[in-house]
Amino acid sequence: MNQYYNSYFKVDMDQVIRNFNKVQNYIGSNTDIIPVIKGNCYGYGLVPMAKLFEEGCQVKMLANAAIYEAVELRQGGVTCDILVMGGIPQHLLQGAVEYDLQIALFEEVTARRVHQLAKNAGKKVKVHLKIETGMNRLGVRPGPALHDLLNLVKSLDNLEVVGVYTHFATSTADYYDTFAVEQFEKFKEAVSQIETSGITLKYIHCCNSAATTWYKEAVELCTHVRSCSSILGHMAMEDGREPIGLIEPVEIGAYITNVHDVYPGESVGYSRYFKVTEPMKVATLSIGFADGFYPKWMRGQGPVLVSGHKTRFLGCCMDQSFVDVTGIPCEIGQKVILIGRDGDQRITTWDMEQFCENTFEYLFGTIGPRVERIYCTKTGC
Repeated sequence: MNQYYNSYFKVDMDQVIRNFNKVQNYIGSNTDIIPVIKGNCYGYGLVPMAKLFEEGCQVKMLANAAIYEAVELRQGGVTCDILVMGGIPQHLLQGAVEYDLQIALFEEVTARRVHQLAKNAGKKVKVHLKIETGMNRLGVRPGPALHDLLNLVKSLDNLEVVGVYTHFATSTADYYDTFAVEQFEKFKEAVSQIETSGITLKYIHCCNSAATTWYKEAVELCTHVRSCSSILGHMAMEDGREPIGLIEPVEIGAYITNVHDVYPGESVGYSRYFKVTEPMKVATLSIGFADGFYPKWMRGQGPVLVSGHKTRFLGCCMDQSFVDVTGIPCEIGQKVILIGRDGDQRITTWDMEQFCENTFEYLFGTIGPRVERIYCTKTGC
């Protein structure tokens, strides 16, 4: 941990485990969880969160979207199975072989290339067939295309099909969204086709965090659900529904570096961004857009907590930002809260999602390394 940080992203690791257990109890003991920790685990920090899931939650598999992060996990000491769900550039496929990663497979070129790399290394690579059901991003369609791919894979001795999956495009929109139901029907067709071909599937998964909360038929068909945002305590549905009773484990904060008065006719920030129309007191904070925070968060006058009072940003620069502290007792050096609780006031991630009109995956996933990640348990931080 670097003690010289201007801002922080604090995670209550015990609460993450409690959330994990709540999700597991919700789906039942016949289905397991694959935490998806892509994008630096949604900003929470890749290796520390992976180790929490592996050691604290005893998961047998993690998933992410890029070879880069999968290799970082292996180099960081993570030993459980890792599935790379995203498309892999051909020049990186050697990494899947070298680091014993499981990969998505949905077309012939990658199948032949990975087979040859595995053969050269004297290894067998485990693959999950990605089924195209409506997202039109990656995948093989059920029917003739899947039939041809299955025949090819069966002829490649250094590949082993262990799983099948798809991804819902609209599961966050509503319970039993019509398109999600259509996708599930196509997925069931693919699963049946694969099993009829004689392949035994260890991993069958299609539910993300949102679908996990409502699509019980899909959960029951599958061996696993892919969930992480729910385990991190964030709202799964676009309208804010969250039936599991999860709690956010995160606090984001920065520090006051200046407090000063401004007067009518003056302005705050570059290009005179905020025009002052009445006497105000302004605090300067040790955080800016170079820390990876969505500019609308601060330039749009998003909420912030100072001394237990909810107030607003006035704007931001690359490394610093401005807050209206008129009538609020505060001083240089004190902490302010962007996400979390201060006294009786609280700002949730959901609040910020609504304000910024963007999801937490984007808002947190862009937060950079200058914002120190701090991991706390009941024994301390």
